[in-house]
Amino acid sequence: MTDATESGARDPLAPFDADILAAVAGRTGTDPAHLRELLRRHQQSARDLPGVDNLVYEWRKYLPYDPVVARTEAAFHCVVLPEVWADFAEALDIDDADFERLLAVHDRQARRAAEARGESTEPFDGATAMLLTRA
Repeated sequence: MTDATESGARDPLAPFDADILAAVAGRTGTDPAHLRELLRRHQQSARDLPGVDNLVYEWRKYLPYDPVVARTEAAFHCVVLPEVWADFAEALDIDDADFERLLAVHDRQARRAAEARGESTEPFDGATAMLLTRA
């Protein structure tokens, strides 16, 4: 996947590995293209809100913990309350199966990225991971 689009903005799927998307799509009985579209819609939703940086700032300010596990050039790797994900699912108007697909992709990608950085995956245990692509 490319890291930037023709307009110079970062590809919203830049932090997501194709093999993880394919594995989750296969395991959950959907087409990888459908899963990529779900991820794009989620990332666009975060960009359309106050913007990714502002959203993360608000979470850091109002959540009872720091949700940012890692900040890379490509994305914020966060742990968020289930209610945060539920708000996104409602805004995206997706069914339970697609919601579970999104959660699975974010969880697998967050864990792989942590391992690649030589960090523990423990922050994601019993939590809901969310990667937000930086613009």
